[in-house]
Order: sequence, then structure tokens, then C-alpha cells
Amino acid sequence: MHEVHTARKIARMALSTAKSQGRSTFKGVRVRIGAWTGIDVEHLKHDFETVAPGVDLQVEVVEPSARCEDCGSSFQPDSATLACSVCGSRKVRLLQTRDIEVVHIDC
Repeated sequence: MHEVHTARKIARMALSTAKSQGRSTFKGVRVRIGAWTGIDVEHLKHDFETVAPGVDLQVEVVEPSARCEDCGSSFQPDSATLACSVCGSRKVRLLQTRDIEVVHIDC
């Protein structure tokens, strides 16, 4: 069910982008999805086909990233601890976790 909702959201985002470019349809869409969304990419592609038949969906899964507010290091966080991999601080800012971003549409 989660993937159906996401497929609809992606289709709406892509259509909105197409309309902002003066188009009423689109043939393909490329998205970036944060790895911590828990989305099954194969199910998403299947559900997207039912939501937007004939539209090509390309998905790039992006690993989470974080920045330590104490030492300034950028790193890939561990979901269990969320501690800086350099200094061990727990004062971290998550930069990429569960985002869904339309990167490109093909009209």
C-alpha cells in the first residue's frame, strides 16, 4: 500500500513539473528516493505502471547522509545509533533520509 501512495505522489509531482513547463503529459520520470523510506523499488515500479501506464519510471536510491554539528564531518549514519562516525557525537543533522525528489521528467 505504501508504494501505491508513493507512485501516486510521484505521478502528481511529475505532472505538476510538466505543467510548469507548459506540457500536459510526460513520458518518463526519474526520481531519487532516500534509502530510509522503506520503499520496495520493484513494487513501486509495478504500482507506478498502474497509476501512469506507459510512463517510464527510473529510481535512484540514495543512502542517508549526515553532518556532525560538533566536528563538522560528513558521514553515512547508522540508523541504530545516529552518532558521528568520526568523533562519536550524537549532535548530528540528517541531510538525506526519506526524501523523494523528482530529478527529471521526459515530456
